[in-house]
Parts: sequence; C-alpha cells; structure tokens
Amino acid sequence: MRRWLLPVLAAVLVLGAAGAFAYSRLAEPPPEQGPDRPAAADTVAVERTDLVTSVTISGTLGFGATTTLTGRRAGTLTWLPPIGTVVDQGEKLYEVDAQPVPLLFGDTPLYRKLEPGIPPGPDVAELITNLRALGYRNPGNKNEFTEGTQAALKRWQKNVGLAETGVLDVGDAVVLPGKVRIDAVTAQPGAPANAELFAYTSVERAVSATLDPTQIDVAVVKPGSKVTLTLPGGTETTGTVGALTTQESSSEGGEPGQAATITVDDQNAVASVDSGPVQVTVVTGNRPGVLAVPVTALLALGEGGYALQVVSGRTTKLVGVETGMFAGDLVEVTGEGLTEGMHVVRAS
Repeated sequence: MRRWLLPVLAAVLVLGAAGAFAYSRLAEPPPEQGPDRPAAADTVAVERTDLVTSVTISGTLGFGATTTLTGRRAGTLTWLPPIGTVVDQGEKLYEVDAQPVPLLFGDTPLYRKLEPGIPPGPDVAELITNLRALGYRNPGNKNEFTEGTQAALKRWQKNVGLAETGVLDVGDAVVLPGKVRIDAVTAQPGAPANAELFAYTSVERAVSATLDPTQIDVAVVKPGSKVTLTLPGGTETTGTVGALTTQESSSEGGEPGQAATITVDDQNAVASVDSGPVQVTVVTGNRPGVLAVPVTALLALGEGGYALQVVSGRTTKLVGVETGMFAGDLVEVTGEGLTEGMHVVRAS
C-alpha cells in the first residue's frame, strides 16, 4: 500500500467516529426536568394609615334654593327688578305707587311701626345697625328708638326718595339676611303690591343635590359637613352643606331622601362657570392612624373569622384578626401581636 493512503484512512476513521458520536447524542432522549420550585410568596407590609370612605353623587351648580317674596305694602306695583338683578343693602327691591321699597339687612322682619315712643326691641336695633352701615351718624344706641334714630331715618328716607316722616311702617322696607339675586318675577306692574312678587336666591354660587338613601346614608350628612366638588372641566374645590330639606321617597314605603344646598367655599373657583353638572363627593367614614392590609391578605377561617399569614423568618404563622373599615382595596385590622411593618402573605 502506498504511504499516502495511511494518513487519509486515519482521517476518515476519526471523522466517522465523531459523526457517530454526534448522532448518538442527538438520538438520546432529553434529560428529565427536575421538580418545579414553588413560586415565591407575594408579601406586603402591614401599614399604619388613614382610611376614608366616600360616596359621589350628582349635583347642579346654580344659586341655591329660591325663596318667594310677598309684598306687604298696599298699593299698585309700578316697578319690578329684572331677573338676575343683585340688590344690596339700602337699594330698592321694587316700587309701590312710584315709591321705592328698599332692602335692609337683618334677621327680624318688620312686624310693627317703628316710631318715637315704641318699646325697645330687636327690630329697632336692626334699623339702627342699618342706618349706621349706610353712613348715617348718631342713629342711636342698642335697641331704643331715640331722637337720633328718627333724625337719621329722615335723612335716609330723603336720600332714597321716600317721604321724610321719621317713621318706618310694615311694608315700607324688606328685611332679609343679606344681598339677594332676583331669580324669577311672578307679578307685573299694575298688579296689587301685597301679593307674591318674585323669587330670589343668594348671590353666592351653590350646588343643589339630592341625597338618595339608596346611594348614601343620609344620616352622615349634616349642615356644616365638608364635601369635595368636581366642577365642569374637572377642577376640584370644596363646599359646605347648608340647608337640608326632606323629600318624599320615589318608591312606596321607601326611606325619604333629602335635598341639600351646598355653598361653594371659594366663590372665585366658580366665577367663570354659570351653571352645570357637579360631582359631589361626601365622606361617609374616616378612620385615622389604623393598621391596614390589602383585602387579598385576609384568610377566611373554617371556624369563622379571619387571619393573616404573617412571615416569621423562613416560615409563616397564622394570626387571627378583627376587621374594621373597608376602604377601596384596604381593610383595617387588629390582632394580638400585629404591628406596623410586619410582612403578610397575600393572594396573587
């Protein structure tokens, strides 16, 4: 045999052996997989936080509830204010027989003729307060109708276009708590003046909302309660619950609801909004500084009640807990040895 054939045969044998080895490896079944390891438990820390529950209801932005004014001065109506008019202290509300009937501020309506010699009273005190606020000096003190009161009253009557009698009779002026906005006119010039004349509202923007007992526990909403208002466009501001009026239930035998008037705390926040729908968020529960965990961390026990699976080193232990307020995805919990920062297992 020729010498050059020996190296060629050796190379062929090596390649053949390598190919056979590779084939045998490819033909072998894949190795068996080891058992799956359990997934790491999802844990979360017990936290101390404030829990708040709330309900959002629909409302309407406007000027609040309307009140109907009935004239008390006999005569013929000769002028009524246009809708939207704002009437301030000392300004005329309407005219009777071409004489103005001005607005005075106070809580006690005119119920008697104010003139020299009458007994002291809250109506006299209000007249004196109004005259002083309108710039008339020395109108008297406290609640007595004095010569100074009569003199100041005459000066005011002259300036507003009334006869200078120094006497203020029932119907000569209207006493209301503050400025008013004319909302609707129900009478017309030429009609008798001692009848329903117009409806008025506050000059401040307010939200009207209905508290439906099927949506909210009406007992938690009281005058003075604070609420959050979401205005048209998404801007948020706050409001204060004012007047509450009971409404009949819409269903037979149902619990009555309440109509709420909510004053907007920052009137500048609604200065550019005429009217529109408003979302009213009412806080129905508040638990400050309590221990809380996600609701998914609660374990229902077969014998009743709940427990938490608390991580302790490399193991876990069950700790029985009492639940309190539920707020969103959190729940208030108390239990023996349970402290802030402990880690508990929750369902994934």
